[in-house]
Amino acid sequence: MTIRFLEGIRVIELGSQFSSPFCSKLLADYGADVIKIEKPKSGDSARRHGPFAGNIAHPEKSIPFLYLNTNKRGITLDIESTTGRQILESLLETADILVENFRPATSDNLGLAPQTLSVRYPSLIVTSITPFGYSGPYMNMEYTDIVICALSGLMYHSGDSDQEPLRNVLNQSFYVAGINAAVGTLAATFQRLTTGEGQHVDVCATECMASHLVQAIPYYNYMGAIKGRRPVKGSGIEELMPARDGYVVPSIQGSQPWSVFTDLIGEEGLLDPKFTTGPGRIEHGEELKSLLEQGLQKWDRKPLFQASGERRLVFGMAQDAGDLVECPHLNSRGFFVNVDHPVVGEHPYPGLGPVISDQEFKIEKPAPLLGQHNWEIFNQLGFKRKELSLLRSNGII
Repeated sequence: MTIRFLEGIRVIELGSQFSSPFCSKLLADYGADVIKIEKPKSGDSARRHGPFAGNIAHPEKSIPFLYLNTNKRGITLDIESTTGRQILESLLETADILVENFRPATSDNLGLAPQTLSVRYPSLIVTSITPFGYSGPYMNMEYTDIVICALSGLMYHSGDSDQEPLRNVLNQSFYVAGINAAVGTLAATFQRLTTGEGQHVDVCATECMASHLVQAIPYYNYMGAIKGRRPVKGSGIEELMPARDGYVVPSIQGSQPWSVFTDLIGEEGLLDPKFTTGPGRIEHGEELKSLLEQGLQKWDRKPLFQASGERRLVFGMAQDAGDLVECPHLNSRGFFVNVDHPVVGEHPYPGLGPVISDQEFKIEKPAPLLGQHNWEIFNQLGFKRKELSLLRSNGII
């Protein structure tokens, strides 16, 4: 039996780019009816964000947009116009959840401030995803992903100690905020079952990223010291090291003797007794690292990963996108799902991380074309085709 856990829950999605769309995508994947509202003509700004399918810049071919907006219905609506706001109000009357990622000042100007919405729609859950939250001196500041990574403290701890801090790539702060927003929204939805009342879920992306500092902050609080970045001089063990066709992580974790590790690498110099103890490997780290580099050049990543597992050694390998798509483990779990889009065709998409026994994960709808569901949804609100034509000619939809 297939269960859609959030079936019957309606979500209105406002905002753009990544955080709000990712939050509502996760809700849609669990069965919620998500209605994505975009600006007429231009749509979500993510439609202009590359890379693009076929390397052709086109509003229906943005790869981030295609992934972030599956299982949704899409409409166009100018919520800054008087008529558009009235239509939005009618939609919110039918909704359980509003997900948005405007800055607080913008929400207030649009009449979407949480305190305003709570009066008109007391059972509505309003999830606001912002870089700095709905309080504090930074709350209306401009931002980018690198700003959030830097201010959260996470960037300071990334990279080598003799180099500048490193930023995580691919706009991770927005996705982390989106995941946290989905969790908070589900908690508020569960609480509403008891009280019947809505909540404001205030998601601060900087705080979401800072919550990952599970070592650095306690280290400072308990010891008064600032934890630095990774030491430059190492032995190569527990570090990314170059193999013949990419990067691997050699490891001696576990209870296996040093001889098992050296037998796998196949470099005679590693048999020197000075490397058999932890202190010895630290003292002679640079020499050990050089020997490891020589030995690893005899291996490709995947055979080494397989051979290390057979010896019960905890090795890793850095997989690129092609490795992931072809990964036998991910494919055996059914992680990838084929999605057929009317413009870009059929391709495999990443699926959900959690697997729940009573729900079969499906992508039932590809990302909507701009305004694809205008007639379907506005007709449900009572609009006739003639009225919609007038709204379209006036730029309202």
